[in-house]
Amino acid sequence: MTRKRDAGRKAIMGAPAAAANDAGQDGKFSMQAEGLMMKRADDRQPWRICGRFDVLSETRDDEAQAWGLWLRFLDRDGATQQIIVTRDLFAGEGAELRNLLAKRGLYVNPSRGAGAGLCEYLAKLASPKRARVVSRTGWHRIDGAPVFVLPDEIFGQPAVELVYQPSLREPSLFNSGGSLDEWREAVAARCVGNTRLLLAMCVALAAPLLELLAEEGGGLHLRGTARIGKTTALRVAASVWGGETGSGAGAYVRQWRITANAVEGIAAAHSDTLLALDELSQAEARDVGATAYMLANGAGKSRMDRSASLRAPLRFRTLFLSTGEVSLAARIAEMPGSGIRAGQEVRMIDLAADAGAGFGLFEQLHDAATPAAFVESLRAATARCYGTAARAFLHYLVGRLDREPEFPADLRGRQDVLVRDWLETHTDAGGQVRSVARRFALAAVAGELASMAGVTGWEGNDATDAAAACFRGWLADRGTVGAREDAQAVAQLRAFISAHGPSRFEEWRDPPPAVDATQGDPDATPPIERFRAVNRAGWRRWLRDGAERPAWVYYVLPDAMHQALAGLDFKAALQVLIDRGFLIPGRGGKRAQTPRPPGHPQARAYVVLGSLLGAEEAGD
Repeated sequence: MTRKRDAGRKAIMGAPAAAANDAGQDGKFSMQAEGLMMKRADDRQPWRICGRFDVLSETRDDEAQAWGLWLRFLDRDGATQQIIVTRDLFAGEGAELRNLLAKRGLYVNPSRGAGAGLCEYLAKLASPKRARVVSRTGWHRIDGAPVFVLPDEIFGQPAVELVYQPSLREPSLFNSGGSLDEWREAVAARCVGNTRLLLAMCVALAAPLLELLAEEGGGLHLRGTARIGKTTALRVAASVWGGETGSGAGAYVRQWRITANAVEGIAAAHSDTLLALDELSQAEARDVGATAYMLANGAGKSRMDRSASLRAPLRFRTLFLSTGEVSLAARIAEMPGSGIRAGQEVRMIDLAADAGAGFGLFEQLHDAATPAAFVESLRAATARCYGTAARAFLHYLVGRLDREPEFPADLRGRQDVLVRDWLETHTDAGGQVRSVARRFALAAVAGELASMAGVTGWEGNDATDAAAACFRGWLADRGTVGAREDAQAVAQLRAFISAHGPSRFEEWRDPPPAVDATQGDPDATPPIERFRAVNRAGWRRWLRDGAERPAWVYYVLPDAMHQALAGLDFKAALQVLIDRGFLIPGRGGKRAQTPRPPGHPQARAYVVLGSLLGAEEAGD
C-alpha cells in the first residue's frame, strides 16, 4: 500500500530517470557528461552553459496547471538533487531559473546569453512520463483514489507518480527513530492514567481524520504556569509524527515565534498531520488571533504572482497543539482595544494544563519518584523513539479505506454518539459548546482507532475516558453551556460600569422627598458624592430596582454603550441584557428609553439595573 524512497539516492519520491525528447533542437544543444553544451554561430567549440542534468518527467499540479519539468542532477558534493522547475521560469533571460538551480548546487554559466540558452533548451524539452506535483502533506485524491503523502512516503496506490514539493523549503521533520514496540512501551504506556498526556497524543493521531470525517481544523491550547509539564506533553504528541536524530521528537516542536507569512508554509507542510507550537507568549499579540483563525480555516492569504495575477492561496488542514502560560484571550487582550471573539475560542480551545492531582499536568507518575523524574523519563524516551506510530496508523487507515467504503461514516457515527453522551445533561448547550465537544470526540475516536489498530497498546476506553474528563474540565472552567457572546455582553457592560462608576456617571438628583417620608429610612437618599463626573457616560439614579433595598440604576448614553459592548454584535448583546433582566427596554419594542434627567434636556439612554454588578460571569 505504500512506496518509500531510498533517502541516499533520491531527494524526492520518484522513478528512474527517463530520457528527455531532444527532437527539434536542430543540433544546437547536446547533453554531454560535463553538462549541457550549446553551439553558437561564431564559435568552433560548443559552449558549456550548465552542468549535466536528467529530466525525469513532465509535471503538473492537481488543477492541471503549473506545468514544469522534474530535473535530477548531482550537486558540488556529488549528492543527488531533484527539483521541479515550472515552465513560467523559462521566459526571458531566466535569471530566476538560474538562481534556483545554482542555489541547489548545479553549475550555471554566468556569462551573458547562457541563461537564455538554458531557457530555450528547457522550453523545447518533452518527456513521455508524467508526474503530479503536490505542495502539501496529507490526503490527496489522485484520479479518485485517496492517498496520503509524507515527504518520503506515499500511503496508498496512486495511478500516477507523485512528487512532493513544499512551498516552504526546509529539512523534513517526519523522520523515525526506534521501533514501534519501543515507542509503545516507553512513551504511549506512560500516558495511561494521565488525561492531558493521553489527550495530547489523541490530538496528534486525530489529524489524519479531519478529511475523513469532514471536520474543520483547529487547535488545543494547554495553559498553565511554567514547569508543570506542558512542553513534555508537546514532545509526547510530536513523537507520534517525527523528530530528528539527536534531538528526537523535540525537533518536531516549533515555536510560536514565527511570522504570519511563514506560518502558512509551515501549516501546508503539516497538513493532515500535527502542528506542535510551544510558548504562546512568544507570538506577537497583534498576530496571534488572526493566526489561530488562519490555521483553523485552512487557507492562507491571497497574493499576487510575478505576472500581477491573483495567486491561489495555500490550502491545508491541520490540528495544532499549543502551550503557553497565558490563554489566547489574555494574549489578545494585551493589544489596546482588542478582545477575544467566541470564534477564536472555539477554533483554539483553551484547557487548563494542571490536572489537579498535585503533580502539575500529570496524575500518575508510573515508576517515577517525582514529577521531575517522570518528565525526564519521557524526555529520554521521546529522544529515542519517534515517528513510527503515525506511519503504522496511516497504513491501518489506508487499508480500512480500501476495504470498507463505509469506514468514514462509521467513524462519524461514533463521534456523534460521544457528543450526545457528553451533552446528555446539557440539552440547552449552544453551538459553540457542541463544536468543542466534537473536537474532543474526534480525539477520542482517533485514540480508540489507534488502540484497535495496535498502535498505542492502550485499553479500549483509555482515550475516551481521558477526552471526556478534559471536556468536562473545559466546560467547568467556561462556566456556561450557552454562547460565549452572551456571557461577554454581561461581563463587558459590568466591567465598564465598575471601572467608571461616579467618574463618568453623573448623579441623578431628584427633588428631596417630604421630611416625614424619609424618617427612619437611611436608604432613601444616596451616599454623598465626592467626585464630579467627567466625560459623561450617563447618569446614576438611587432607586429601588425590584430588590428590597434601593440601589443605583444606570442610564447609559448610546455612545458609551457602544464603547462598553465593543467587539460584540450590538443589537444581539442588548437583547441578551434584556433577556437576563439587566436592561429595561423602552416602549414599542425600543431597547432604549428617553428619560429627562434633572437640569438636562430629554436624552436617549439605556436603563441598566444595578443588579448587573452582582451578576456571575463565566469563569468567575
